[in-house]
Amino acid sequence: MAAQWTTADAWVFSSIQGTGPDDGCTLTQIITKADATNHAILTEAEFTRAVPRLVAAGLIGADAEADLYWPTEAGRSLYRQRMTRRGLSGWLDVIPPALRRLGEPQDRPWSLPTGAFDRATREHLKRASETLKSLGVPRQDPGATP
Repeated sequence: MAAQWTTADAWVFSSIQGTGPDDGCTLTQIITKADATNHAILTEAEFTRAVPRLVAAGLIGADAEADLYWPTEAGRSLYRQRMTRRGLSGWLDVIPPALRRLGEPQDRPWSLPTGAFDRATREHLKRASETLKSLGVPRQDPGATP
């Protein structure tokens, strides 16, 4: 069975910002944007499957050791063309079909340094908690009933 682009691939792609290797983003920043756009946290498996696919398609650059990810010119162009006049969550309607039009994704082995994803997720959650606290939003117990 041929490989298919997934919603997670589009989610990762839509969460990578910057203009190139000198102005990319960190894994923590990607997780933060992904959470803001989809109200969920990426899994490490989703991220490590999407990145080599997006690199092979020429849409992003990635340097896991330097914790730096950036869209290529082709990636910025695709994003601009598809996201014009769309809100923060507009990626879900337009990016998955745009990826499918590129043809079958190329799967390649790719990994992060040990513990990098967990550290980035913890940093995101810490920053989100601090932001909510500074806004006066009370901490919510996820197990509590309303």
